[in-house]
Amino acid sequence: MRGVGFASALTAPGPADMATTERPPVRAHVRLLAPVASEIVRLLTAMLLTSVGLAWTATAVAAPTTIAALHGATAVEAYGDVAVWSDYDATERSWHVVVRRHGQISTPPIPTAQKAIEVDVGPGPSGVPTLAYVNCAGGCHLMVSGVDGSDSQTVPGSQEAKHPTIWGDRVAWVSGKAKVMISRLDGSGRRVLAGVPHRRCYYKEPGTPPRLVCEAPQLPEVEALQLYRGQLALIDTFILNDNVGAVGTTTEVRTEATNGAPQRLVALLGVGEGDESWLGPSWSDGKLYFYEDSMGAGFVVYRFDPVRDTYLSARAHTYLTGFSVVGDRAYEATASGDPRSGSACLEDEIQPCVVRLSEPFALKASRAPVHVP
Repeated sequence: MRGVGFASALTAPGPADMATTERPPVRAHVRLLAPVASEIVRLLTAMLLTSVGLAWTATAVAAPTTIAALHGATAVEAYGDVAVWSDYDATERSWHVVVRRHGQISTPPIPTAQKAIEVDVGPGPSGVPTLAYVNCAGGCHLMVSGVDGSDSQTVPGSQEAKHPTIWGDRVAWVSGKAKVMISRLDGSGRRVLAGVPHRRCYYKEPGTPPRLVCEAPQLPEVEALQLYRGQLALIDTFILNDNVGAVGTTTEVRTEATNGAPQRLVALLGVGEGDESWLGPSWSDGKLYFYEDSMGAGFVVYRFDPVRDTYLSARAHTYLTGFSVVGDRAYEATASGDPRSGSACLEDEIQPCVVRLSEPFALKASRAPVHVP
């Protein structure tokens, strides 16, 4: 902001002036200073009001936006201006799919279920937002449809499907506990992807030198998938006899090319007493986002750039059951407590479960998230 010439207006007469000029009466000084003082007060008041307004605007922009109430633990997925999740209807005692598009919420005519329906949204073959969901009527299998439930079709060969994801003319899912499958929407080109690593190596005991041991992971499970063009991100868990974490439990975030190129380890947690876990994964503009959900280690949003091999992170504040990023914000499904301890979403909770749009991320440079308690 430029100055307003206060110094020149208030400059006292010099010695020569005092010798030739009669000293003005006090009233003249008052008349001279009053407009200046008034201008100072006006400007200070304007600056104060502007600062308060900016602070209020920043607070308003930063606050999460509640989208809808939830009545059970569920995931949430988003693509463009479409968000999708599953919610429980106590009257019908069943779960149904909920879609938010252009700010409007609807319930498409998709079969209801006795447990939360796993559903994803992504671009279909023409780029139009398309749903991929699991239908367990007569055995669980993968289906795709428009966001309004139209043109639904079963993906052949998708029996026992879980954790569906769609991008273009491809869908991927988990068969059983840990087998990752991918195919075209018509079932052609179906094949198995790497999924959980078949062997993991670790140092058995501290020593000189330490002894390297490699073994097959026990009780492997893939907990989430997300397609983005030719890339697949996944979250896995397994147990090793490495005496790290809770009974050797490890959870990872990995990426792999759908053409069969080698996997890439992005993040790793040794699960300890804080019951740490990853949530997501979620692609946005070619960056991979995931959420560290842990009371012990804290709640953190991570962003991984696979091109530059760099990480950013931002602090977060609560347990979630769903996390999906669009731009610099995330659709979140909140939990009233640790969902792994059986916390339920009840209407009379002090902090009820909701689907919300998070505040913009305050991301900063970060190290690779490899945590061993």
